[in-house]
Amino acid sequence: MSFRRLVAPVFLAVAVSIAAFMALVVFAASRQDAASLDAENQVVAQEMRAIHEALAVLVEDNAWWDASVENIHITENIAWIDSTLGESVMGISQVDGVFVIRTDGTMAYANFATDLPAPHAILDEGLIEVVRAMGPRENLVPLTRSGYLQVEGRLIAFGASMVQATGANKLPDIDLERLPAIVFISDVGADDIEAVGKNNALRALTYQTEAPAGGTFQLIPGANDRAAGYLAWTAAAPGSEMIRYLIVPALILLMIVAAAMTRFVRRASRLVEELARANKAKSAFLASTSHEIRTPLNSIIGFTELISLELYGKVEGQKNKEYLQLIRESGEHLLSIINDILDISKLEAERFEIYAERVDPREVARAAGKMVATAAKEKDLNLEIDCLPGDVLSDERIMRQVLINLLSNAVKFTPPHGKVTVTGKIKGRFYTIAVEDSGIGMSKSEIEVALSLFGQVHDNMTRSHKYWPWPAACHPLCRLT
Repeated sequence: MSFRRLVAPVFLAVAVSIAAFMALVVFAASRQDAASLDAENQVVAQEMRAIHEALAVLVEDNAWWDASVENIHITENIAWIDSTLGESVMGISQVDGVFVIRTDGTMAYANFATDLPAPHAILDEGLIEVVRAMGPRENLVPLTRSGYLQVEGRLIAFGASMVQATGANKLPDIDLERLPAIVFISDVGADDIEAVGKNNALRALTYQTEAPAGGTFQLIPGANDRAAGYLAWTAAAPGSEMIRYLIVPALILLMIVAAAMTRFVRRASRLVEELARANKAKSAFLASTSHEIRTPLNSIIGFTELISLELYGKVEGQKNKEYLQLIRESGEHLLSIINDILDISKLEAERFEIYAERVDPREVARAAGKMVATAAKEKDLNLEIDCLPGDVLSDERIMRQVLINLLSNAVKFTPPHGKVTVTGKIKGRFYTIAVEDSGIGMSKSEIEVALSLFGQVHDNMTRSHKYWPWPAACHPLCRLT
């Protein structure tokens, strides 16, 4: 395994963990910011609603009164209105102006603070429509309206209530369906808006007549669906502030992680180098040991063959002859194993020599087929070679060995009267060779075992056959194609 493949999963796990943690923090911060903004919006709406609703309570208290009906609707007593209602401008802190509006919408009385806009300007911004829309009244039910107006760039709160009799005094027989209205107004200035913001921990709360281009703001509904202005402020955003506070600790933590990963990479690199040296040493040991074993093994095989030929004396007994044959076959099998070990050692040491030349794959397939033809004939197998001519750059010896290994296993593990087919065709820039048989086959898990180094699939049928030290598909020579 390469060093990159070794450390890549660790780096990936660390990166994914950091990214997931950061995403979780950002998500939690955004949720906290959204919750905080929602709470601020509710507070602003509630505080602004409380201002004009307070005016509605005050004006309703003065309109729900028999004396108001007598002195405003029946006689229109201006002196009484001025002494009773007009004093509210000076006596009540929330009231900056008083209107009395007749049933036809005309103004019967007005008393204002000196710095307020002119009365007609306030009436023309929708207050007349509000009063005219009030009624007809319901018996013993107060009829009151409140809200905001934008007048000459200023925010004006109003509370309007139709005068009504309580029934305590006997009144003349008059039309009580539509009666005059009393209106209290209040100038909601910059100081009032600032106090609302300060009391509710809202930063830089201001009143603006036009919608801000950005930032946090809230529309102030006016009379008759008119916008009375906007309240803008700087949202608290506690989640975002928390992230800003965590930047320095997060950087320190990342530096610690980076230092730990650097240390890990260095140790892993040394470990991989040590494993590579150990692997090379193992390969060198196998190569030298295999050479030492092969020399006497060749002598054993040669002397066994000489004894079997009876050149220097007759071998008595059939059993002795059978044992000699077994010794020779076992030696040859062991020699093939040693040769394969040498091939593996050369591959791992990157010293396996390949001689590339122009090769016709069809001729190589035919040559490999001849090598297993006798074994196929003994089992009455139908061996077919169907390869198209081609011209590839490869090592003919290696190609032939790979095909021989594949065909040998195909013949060994195919029941009698079966079929083994070799097909070869050109696919684009490549020439592909496929070996198919009607043998016992392998499951997906068995294929994974067979393709692993030194992997063998064992079952009842494989135990009854002699086979290569690796399945043919996993022979070291196969790995070169």
